[in-house]
Amino acid sequence: MPDIELKLMPNWTTIIVQLISTGILLLIFRKFAWNYVLNFLHKRADAIEKNINDAQTMRDQAQTFLDESEKQARESAKQYHDIIDMAKDDANKEKQRIVDSANEQARKKIAQAEEEIAAEKAQARAEMKGEIVDIATQVAEKIMNKQMDAATNDEMVKDFVDKVVN
Repeated sequence: MPDIELKLMPNWTTIIVQLISTGILLLIFRKFAWNYVLNFLHKRADAIEKNINDAQTMRDQAQTFLDESEKQARESAKQYHDIIDMAKDDANKEKQRIVDSANEQARKKIAQAEEEIAAEKAQARAEMKGEIVDIATQVAEKIMNKQMDAATNDEMVKDFVDKVVN
């Protein structure tokens, strides 16, 4: 059993030699490589900080561009709506002008038609009056069976027709 105990227990000489070796290695490392390692770590820290600052600057620029883009988009949308509103107004004015023009033409045609109707009525009355006079004269001649003088007869019939028509 003592053999197993010796193997399980550490050897103090080996531990001391290993500690001294490690100390010497640390001293050598500190003497020759420590400054290089520190410089490397500082450079790396500076590079990381620079990258962070660059990223922050780029983020700020991107935000500025985004804000400007949104502002331009809002202005463009406003201009778009203004142009559409102007086009609608122009279209409504043109529509109103066309409707007014059509109404005016319709009024003129109606007035012209009314004048033509009035003229045709007057002409028809005159023709009818003449025909009534002729028919009345013929009827009067047949009824009376005597021949009156034509001027007197026409005068009597015209008076009769004027009374009947008016």
